[in-house]
Amino acid sequence: MTEFFLPELPRLLPVAYHPKAAQIEFRSNGWVGRRLGDCFVSEEDLLCFLRQRNGLYGPLTVPYADEQRALDVADWYQYVTVIDSLVSDRSALGADEASAREVFAGIMDDFHGDGGGSETFPYGVAGKELWRRISPGLAPGQIRRFAGALEAFLRGCVTEIRFKLTERVPDYETCMTVRQDSFGCDFIRLMTEYAAGVDMTGHDRLLADVHTHCMRQMITVNDLLSWRKEYAQDDRMTVARVLIEREGLALQQCVDRLRELVEHHERAYIAARDQMLNGPHGTRADMRAYLNGLDHLIGGSAEFEYLTPRYFGDGYVWDGSTSGWISLTAPVTRFRTRPTTDADVDTDVESSPPQAATPFATRS
Repeated sequence: MTEFFLPELPRLLPVAYHPKAAQIEFRSNGWVGRRLGDCFVSEEDLLCFLRQRNGLYGPLTVPYADEQRALDVADWYQYVTVIDSLVSDRSALGADEASAREVFAGIMDDFHGDGGGSETFPYGVAGKELWRRISPGLAPGQIRRFAGALEAFLRGCVTEIRFKLTERVPDYETCMTVRQDSFGCDFIRLMTEYAAGVDMTGHDRLLADVHTHCMRQMITVNDLLSWRKEYAQDDRMTVARVLIEREGLALQQCVDRLRELVEHHERAYIAARDQMLNGPHGTRADMRAYLNGLDHLIGGSAEFEYLTPRYFGDGYVWDGSTSGWISLTAPVTRFRTRPTTDADVDTDVESSPPQAATPFATRS
């Protein structure tokens, strides 16, 4: 079975596009071409990446930020998405754990100012430029946290490579723990703080339930809406794979269970957020701004994942649908009102003979 029905997700949180979303996306794409273009094997691969519209993730998740900070956030998310993409590519960093560690060590060296060859190391050059732009807007505690957040993300990426190369599927809690890192949960929180102009350093215990349900909701939505891409690339570190291979669920049972988990975490996040807003800390302007930022982060992240060709195939154009039948094997899929039938074979691109999705190639 290679098709499933995606039910409506709750979507209880606000969705808004930054007033300058289009301009920010264009400018961010230009930055990727200038700073990260050499990471791609060919111009075609770079253009494929840009067609994924990753430059919209920032404007959707920080729609309230001033234009420069929104652009900084957009560029940061593009940067880590390039890294994430090559980790999933077995012809690039995904081919070898040791090589990935070497590249990631170079990124951290450049981040700390210890790199020697950063002028010819595009990840280092791009990371340094971003850091010069973002760090003046961070408090000292946030600066310390940022290094740890980047290191955690790269550590999670290496762990995902190891599981993929050894063809192991983790249990649910191991998957969630690794995904907290590889999904970038720590720097996602920091980018939300940066966009809102607040500092939540030292409030981890106070916000524990808020953060747990926020991040688990985002991871689960991502693993559901990106399942076609992860299926094609044989990724092991996804909640969908865990439910199917470790817990024995059929594909549609897995999708329905993921939908239940999304609703559970979304409602639990809202309850934890409301408890915070109605408590003694809820009168603080910085806390209210941060929680409003998390609301838009969750809502905007889901909106992006419905619209991106990254998950549904190069050439996909979103029509606003949020429910329907999806093919795991079509080169380009869309949300359909019915499953594919034999009559569709000659008339719909979705019914072309199944092809393995080939991730764009990047240079390590």
